[in-house]
Amino acid sequence: MATKVDVLLELRAPAADAFAMHEAAVESEREAFRQSEQLVADLAGFGIEVSNEYAPVPMFTTQEGTFSVDLEAFAIPEQNADVPSQSIVIAAEVDRAAIPDLQGRGVIVWPNSPLVLFSSCSCAAEGVATDDEHLFDLAPSAGGIDCRPFRPAVSRATIRALLGVDRVWRDGFRGQNVVVGIIDEGVNDTVYPVIGGFSRPNSPRPGSAPITSHGSMCAADVLVAAPAAKLYDYPFLGHPNSGGALTMFQAVLDHRRIDGTPHLTNNSYGFVGRPPKNEMPNHEVWDPNHPVHRKVREVVASGAPAFFAAGNCGEDCPSSKCHVSGIGPGNSIHASNSLQEVITVAAVNSRHQRIGYSSQGPGGFFNQKPDIAAYSHFFGNFGPGRPAGGDATSFDNGTSAATPVAVGVGALLMSAFPDLTPPRMKAAMIQSAINIGQPGFDHETGFGVMNAAVAYNLIRNGAV
Repeated sequence: MATKVDVLLELRAPAADAFAMHEAAVESEREAFRQSEQLVADLAGFGIEVSNEYAPVPMFTTQEGTFSVDLEAFAIPEQNADVPSQSIVIAAEVDRAAIPDLQGRGVIVWPNSPLVLFSSCSCAAEGVATDDEHLFDLAPSAGGIDCRPFRPAVSRATIRALLGVDRVWRDGFRGQNVVVGIIDEGVNDTVYPVIGGFSRPNSPRPGSAPITSHGSMCAADVLVAAPAAKLYDYPFLGHPNSGGALTMFQAVLDHRRIDGTPHLTNNSYGFVGRPPKNEMPNHEVWDPNHPVHRKVREVVASGAPAFFAAGNCGEDCPSSKCHVSGIGPGNSIHASNSLQEVITVAAVNSRHQRIGYSSQGPGGFFNQKPDIAAYSHFFGNFGPGRPAGGDATSFDNGTSAATPVAVGVGALLMSAFPDLTPPRMKAAMIQSAINIGQPGFDHETGFGVMNAAVAYNLIRNGAV
């Protein structure tokens, strides 16, 4: 019996009105199935079973990674005209033995691999650390590692003080007029300000996830720095894999074409191991031109910074989810999390110690990873009706929590400077970072721990 494998098939099938085609498929599972079947109609005999759950995704970058259309216009708050695509990606099951023949027909067969959410480190807090009038005095720059048993978690007030958000808030900017896209397993809208996201008939609406969800934690942590920001919920279609991420990033691009939102994205997930390169050279961790990586670049090119968690596979105390192939320096930051275009976030505690599970560079695709560090191990998604019901035994953790803290700072800066581009935002965060550990860049915490006040002043004074 032939063995079926989940894949993404990229077919050379230019579409003149790519967004209209994709929108029609999103609105109807029957139309999604029809489009996919039409695309593989001349490939009978290869054991292809297309999915009606995923709409075919148009690609605006070639298989060599070059752009076929200009996406910068999507940054404006007005609807842009439709644009043509160069190829289409569909999700399918195929017979493993048929893959070489499919490739011989000009079909690019990409892996569709499962992703892991970067939190749930089985942490346990002994209590809330006492806030101090001089928090930076307690957060030296000498570096150090925080591993089990971890230091006690701290309050949101402590994180806000360390970030210096009050400097920006005093000028009237609290994240208003900015929309953050959370690509995750879903966000709860009874507590958090979800105003839209990915939706289609017969699927859960945006905002319908439980308050205990990983996405709800990310939502809470965005609001630490940017309490007036709004959220779009992009919930992976229930499947945290490359096909789900690809579909959600296309949904981001769909929205940006209409009105320029969301303004930036949070991505607290990734891979925890690396298959042998000689066996899977086009796997997501090895091939920078996998469709999901190209789609991430498309979103960044449209003007929306993409923040990615470094991962929880640092060598000092890696998550139990990590495979030995993905632990430690040079092994633990890969796939989209290591793209040069994204902002990759490591995790430190309130004492500026790198949390021992925070993944370490060099990055798989770009050497200088992570870019910056942000705070984790604090009480964000916390209180009555939330995890632990408000006691001190559960706290936001992982690079999953550090990343939305950084995204919240990004939203705060975009609230103050609406025309801020992804390169300028990244430059401001890097140049304003509080250097810890060895001087300059290092593969543990990047250029240092982010600081909203300094980044704001750099941009305000025209230094970046």
